[in-house]
Amino acid sequence: MFSASFRDVWGPKTWWAYIRGLIKGEKLRRSEGDIYQRGGDVLIDPNGIVSLHHVGVGPADRPAIETILNNIHPG
Repeated sequence: MFSASFRDVWGPKTWWAYIRGLIKGEKLRRSEGDIYQRGGDVLIDPNGIVSLHHVGVGPADRPAIETILNNIHPG
């Protein structure tokens, strides 16, 4: 999906995502992969057609659930 910059990985949105997780009682885990690999979300329909392709700006950048659901059931 591309490589992220240092700021993308360790910027304010990332810290906020970690803080929210800690407040919810989640434990921090050491990454086992390339932390500079940008994440993303791809939604492929049963016919193999990509209906959503979101390349994340950083670890905390994810499309809203409503966006994903609207791509599954438009309207």
